[in-house]
Amino acid sequence: NRHYPDLKKSKFPTIDLLKVVLEKQIDLICNWMRIGFIHGVMNTDNMTISGETIDYGPCAFMDKYDPGTVFSSIDLQGRYSYFNQPRIVLWNLERFAESLLPLISNNNKVGIKIANEVLKEFPEKYKKKWLEMMKKKLGLVGDDPQDEKLIIDLLSWMHQNKADYTNTF
Repeated sequence: NRHYPDLKKSKFPTIDLLKVVLEKQIDLICNWMRIGFIHGVMNTDNMTISGETIDYGPCAFMDKYDPGTVFSSIDLQGRYSYFNQPRIVLWNLERFAESLLPLISNNNKVGIKIANEVLKEFPEKYKKKWLEMMKKKLGLVGDDPQDEKLIIDLLSWMHQNKADYTNTF
């Protein structure tokens, strides 16, 4: 009712809610990645269905580009590192989908199958959005198949040379 009132008209509002939240989280994480933001503790309770950032506990912006950068003293394994943020969002979305299973279907196996169909779209959708974001960041226009390689090469160079994330762009 509050965030997505149009879903009340949907034939499958719970499934559509999961799809919308997935899109909102992809947008959020791409924006974090765009500016070198690292949340620090992106637990399930720090993720919103509205796609907003909350709980600014141990978080910061990267200076030198290092995808393994963390900003939580307890994150010794790098679970919430800059590079792992998309993976954590997907993990959190999986937990969210689990909470929706009884609303998706009375049959748990059917609910799991439907939720998995939505969630399996995350990697491709995230990659597409990330690539679009990085191309904009670099001023690349069109659809050159070499764009992704160029971006990866730049990020690798930045990492090897300890280049400042913001100033490089």
